[in-house]
Amino acid sequence: MAAQIHHLPFATLPAVKRNDEIVNFVIAGPKQQTRNIKSGITRMQPGSVVPRHSHNCEEQVTVLEGRVKFVLGDVVVECGRYDSTYISAGVQHEFSNVGEGDALVMVIYGASHVTRTFSDTGETVDLGSERDTFPPPDPKTRTAKV
Repeated sequence: MAAQIHHLPFATLPAVKRNDEIVNFVIAGPKQQTRNIKSGITRMQPGSVVPRHSHNCEEQVTVLEGRVKFVLGDVVVECGRYDSTYISAGVQHEFSNVGEGDALVMVIYGASHVTRTFSDTGETVDLGSERDTFPPPDPKTRTAKV
């Protein structure tokens, strides 16, 4: 593969709405022909929750703004600005904005094709797909329960 450099200004990043409180901004992934990473920034309104789930690959999350509570397996940690977490593939986790303002987190995955398996339903979806919503899609109807 030829060397590539992409300038990705935040204002031009595609926004993927998970619900009325959570939006993901895709930085790098298959569109940039990545082979080993997928990354983005998630904006979370106060009180919003990314429900318990796991991924098919490693995940590293850094809080850029705000306060975020992470439940990583059975471990609960609260992170502030520039604090990070590392999550192995298959580990059940969730996170929530426990601050008073919006939280911004940068997420980096260790694969370009990432799936999310929701703990409550067992449903596995492609990360960023129309079925990757919070709350998760109903596995019986395969539609979002928004």
